[in-house]
Amino acid sequence: MSLSSQKLIINIKNGDSNAYKELFDAFYESLYAFSFNYVKDTYVAEEITENVMLTIWEKRDNLDPDKSIKSYLYTSVRNASFDYLKKKNKMIPLDIDLHDTSFSYEQQIIKEETHKLLIQALNSLPNKCKQVFEMCCIEGLKYKEVAERLQISVNTVKSQRSRAIELLKEDLKNSQHFIFFVDLFLTKR
Repeated sequence: MSLSSQKLIINIKNGDSNAYKELFDAFYESLYAFSFNYVKDTYVAEEITENVMLTIWEKRDNLDPDKSIKSYLYTSVRNASFDYLKKKNKMIPLDIDLHDTSFSYEQQIIKEETHKLLIQALNSLPNKCKQVFEMCCIEGLKYKEVAERLQISVNTVKSQRSRAIELLKEDLKNSQHFIFFVDLFLTKR
């Protein structure tokens, strides 16, 4: 963000839509990745993120320029993600204490930035590669299950997964998180 966070919040409170757009652009992708980390659903993560960002604009009069907008946004997205999981009777990650007020934003932000990089790399894959990779590596489906769902051969699934991994390795090779990606996805099969 080009303006200081405090100045940005003051401008948003004064109804400056350009300041709001700057805040939105600065945080949207990161917050989306953060929510996706919990809900594992693209549409839901987008909706949660958009609703939180819309609430910032709608309740801009209540914003406090002296408080961290980043912490507020992440807390709001986390809580909305947990609310969604509770309503859908889905599991909440066991490593997160819902009542823990000393929530480590640094750890979560690093984790979210890692997810953001992966999502960007995944979105750059050709559609079929992306679809096969997500089903095999993220959803954990077996090759045969993926082949049946996509109505392709098991060999095509294997080759598309391998192609996706090679493209991801190339895309992420300069990332500081490359070792994480290699460990997470390349040692699974």
